[in-house]
Amino acid sequence: MRIGGHGRDFRALLISLTALLLSSCGGPPGVGLSLRSTTTTQPAQYTSFASAGCAVNSNLESANQGISQSMNGAITACLRVGALSPGNYSIAIQAVGSANGSESANSGTGGSARSSAVPTVELTLSPPSGNPGSKLEITGVIAAPMASQPSHAQVCWDGCGTGLQYQGVPIKWVAPTKFTASIVVPAAPWMKIGEDKVTSLAAGGHKVSIACLNLVKGCGLGGSDGSATFDLLTSSRSPSWCTSPTACARLEVTPKVALPGNVVKISGFAPLQSIIGSDQPYQFELMVTPGIPPADEITFSPTSKGAVMALIGHAVLAVGSPPSFATLGKVSPSAQIFDGATPISENPANPGQIVWCSQGQIGISGLNGNQGISTSEAGKELVSLGYGLMGAALPNCDSVALADGGSAGKIVLASFSVAPKFQAPPFVDVALQTADGGNHWTPVSIPAGAQMGGFAGFRYLGSSLQALFTRGSGETPTSGSFQSAPLVETLKSGDTNWVPGTFQCPLQGPCVTFGSYIPGNCAMNGSLQSVLHSTDSGSSWSQPVWPTEVQSCWPSELIPISIQTELLISSGSKYFVRESVDGGSSWKVISLPAIPGATPGYGFSGTSAEIQMLANGSLLATGQRGSRYGWDLLNPGSNIWCPVKGLPVGVQSSSKFAPVRQLGDTLYWIPPSNGSNAVLKSVRTASVKC
Repeated sequence: MRIGGHGRDFRALLISLTALLLSSCGGPPGVGLSLRSTTTTQPAQYTSFASAGCAVNSNLESANQGISQSMNGAITACLRVGALSPGNYSIAIQAVGSANGSESANSGTGGSARSSAVPTVELTLSPPSGNPGSKLEITGVIAAPMASQPSHAQVCWDGCGTGLQYQGVPIKWVAPTKFTASIVVPAAPWMKIGEDKVTSLAAGGHKVSIACLNLVKGCGLGGSDGSATFDLLTSSRSPSWCTSPTACARLEVTPKVALPGNVVKISGFAPLQSIIGSDQPYQFELMVTPGIPPADEITFSPTSKGAVMALIGHAVLAVGSPPSFATLGKVSPSAQIFDGATPISENPANPGQIVWCSQGQIGISGLNGNQGISTSEAGKELVSLGYGLMGAALPNCDSVALADGGSAGKIVLASFSVAPKFQAPPFVDVALQTADGGNHWTPVSIPAGAQMGGFAGFRYLGSSLQALFTRGSGETPTSGSFQSAPLVETLKSGDTNWVPGTFQCPLQGPCVTFGSYIPGNCAMNGSLQSVLHSTDSGSSWSQPVWPTEVQSCWPSELIPISIQTELLISSGSKYFVRESVDGGSSWKVISLPAIPGATPGYGFSGTSAEIQMLANGSLLATGQRGSRYGWDLLNPGSNIWCPVKGLPVGVQSSSKFAPVRQLGDTLYWIPPSNGSNAVLKSVRTASVKC
């Protein structure tokens, strides 16, 4: 597991060294500290970054605060513990680098890779001497004006080959041949990763160089354009956290014992690696590996590509056991709330009629036989509205719904993924409706304060159908509108006119549900959907501190099991099952035994697999997981998955790449096909057993 350093946004906590991670139902040998769900006195556990003493703006599914470091080496970082097996783990800063080689001449370009257009620079320093951490002003004079004056350059402390690098230092041109810049003098030792050592600050002369005034080939390989000497006045005796080259770091974790899904804070000291700008140290990533940390605080090891990897400042974290699925016992789901698009749905007011869609085709299957509707005319309507179709002559339908229009008959509704103004990305969903079997389509009514491209899903509420829209005047949803409760238009059973509605609590269970989703490319940036809850019966809505959202490219569902208790099942998360017992305000991870064919510690993101809860409280895993695509069942109270048996030949394999949707007492899915060849498959849930 890694989290990124300053200046990067790693939205996922990557789990490295997969072979070292252990099954979720066992722990490593020699486990020391541990935390079991039956422990009577437990350390404080934090589910939000704010409660753990970190910034308050990152409570995403796999959010991290990155690594922050001061020029004196002080480190702070936070991470959310992954879906790790119980046991001891080592948390260290990872850095990868290679030797830059010896530095070229003190001034001039030197080397065939450098351009002769780079000028020689005469540097002066002010003050010429000072203490660690002091501000140093740099003035440079070049021999002749440059054709293009750069706004940033590279400054090196103790050499551009193996010294401490200040990348992207702002420079100000005060004359055609004169510029100024400033840096903060390092107040901590720094890493020479390519030489497998740590360099301590020492009193005396330290060379300050400038490089890369011209960004040419070979820039940054070690040569400088000019240098001057700074006299460090105060001897930097090794600080208490840097007693030797291999012990020159110190990291601690708070709390020292944590459960998967909870947030821990990392603090301490580490050598500087590189500097962004004038005074912002850059640290690379945090790595979490199983086992007791080594004795040395800094370890070096070669990589397969010849570079060197350093692990810095090992801290011990004991990961405990969250409650298991078996401890939930017999649960009785009272409803299911699905996330994302709904390509298969059933109106509870008209049970027995299933509406579904695929590329170019909408089908209605049920009591009165089957009906097929082409989306050809819907495509013409979308084009006339100013939208481009996505890669096909017929529009790509991703959500459908069915309403009772009274004397007007059935109203079929569908949303289509389109490109605004015939350009992409971004993509948006637009909802249309037809009451004459697809011969004519018109846009679904849009609530005040929303745009046509802000469609955010259909939802049945009792006998009514609701169309949700994100708030905002723009064509595409913004993060602010995504976090707010959607705007609603309501179509009552037996009516043909939409009326303004309100975003309401589900009819069963706690007042927690999915909000708007942001359509996206699931092969690239994914598609997010917010999680919302209300403490005042739906008058106001907010996101929990965690999770704030789900990745709707993979199925998720909310399962109410009592007035206050809700389960969140997320196929795209590394935390497959989470439970809230306070109406959705806070959530804890529920552990599962290892799923056949799945890699422990990962969600199903990147595969077609999914997990869902059946009406009898069992969990069902379907789709492709590695080389496996058979269905597996985890019955209530059980600690073992069992393969589903007794289904007709081809049933399980036909859902290999298709999401499976449970409606009533039946499972439905649409195997991949070429548009008009799509068929709706189904099997009764009572037949799904081991």
